[in-house]
Amino acid sequence: MKNFYFQKNVILPTENIFFSIVCLDKLILVKISGKDKKKYLQSQITADIKFFSINQYFFCGHCNYQGKVWSTMLLFKKKNSYFYILHKSTYKKQIKEMKKYAVFSNVRITVDKKFTLLGILGKEARFYLNKKIKILPNKKSPVVHKDDITILWFKKNIERFLFIYPRQNVFNFLKKIQKNAVFNQSEQWLSVDIEENIPIIEKNNCINFFPQNINLHKFPYAISFNKGCYIGQEQISKIKYKKLNNKCLCTLYSLYQYDKFISGDLVYIKNKHSWIKKGVLLTSVIINKKFVYAQVVLNKFFKNNFIYKINNSYFYNY
Repeated sequence: MKNFYFQKNVILPTENIFFSIVCLDKLILVKISGKDKKKYLQSQITADIKFFSINQYFFCGHCNYQGKVWSTMLLFKKKNSYFYILHKSTYKKQIKEMKKYAVFSNVRITVDKKFTLLGILGKEARFYLNKKIKILPNKKSPVVHKDDITILWFKKNIERFLFIYPRQNVFNFLKKIQKNAVFNQSEQWLSVDIEENIPIIEKNNCINFFPQNINLHKFPYAISFNKGCYIGQEQISKIKYKKLNNKCLCTLYSLYQYDKFISGDLVYIKNKHSWIKKGVLLTSVIINKKFVYAQVVLNKFFKNNFIYKINNSYFYNY
């Protein structure tokens, strides 16, 4: 990867993205192996992995005992191990917590540095990939494994492929598929995550929210209310059955770029002549050098408010 340059091009809204290849260097791949891996993982995460198959992935969460999210994760299985992808800024805290009780089990939790994560997306992405790769994932089989390569498929607003590619071979792979492609950095992938309401938990927002606060319950199999005990389950179930969730994940936009934003910035709404705190920023990205997408968690009673403010910038419902 050091020999291949991912220039910082303009980040485009979904409808304008052509065949693009992005370096997902803000994400980390973690491997869970060992004889007790399944049992141990089952006791840690919100999803029930008994529903897992080799050609599926799950979004889910890893929580503390109070039921608040250390990180969201994209979980899949390959051969005899489980893998998950999470945001780089959270992985040290998350892995430390995940390992807390591993000393009592035959399980190994490690950052897997043998692979590079690439995002390939946009109009005609499947067409150009099919010229070099005959079998690609789809709705029926959203995960494909071929030799040491794993490809994950997403399609909501736009078709996307997440390649987990052996680091030693990735340069040759990029040379094969680079024709007609726009190269970009990870913010282009992030912008689609924001548009598609995929929750992004970065370091500043660890253990600030329950899974339902970030709409994790809206993803298939992301939260199990029927499996055996896992960390945070009691509070997560209480929120569901007593209908205690008072927050939701939303997307806002701003027409101007006055400020720099960081995860954890406060979101305000206008109340008569003053601004009151009613939300928190998860992440943001500048689109087309003209406006800003912001993913926020709001008090759900104010999700349809007319105007919001983060720092000195005004935001509106997306």
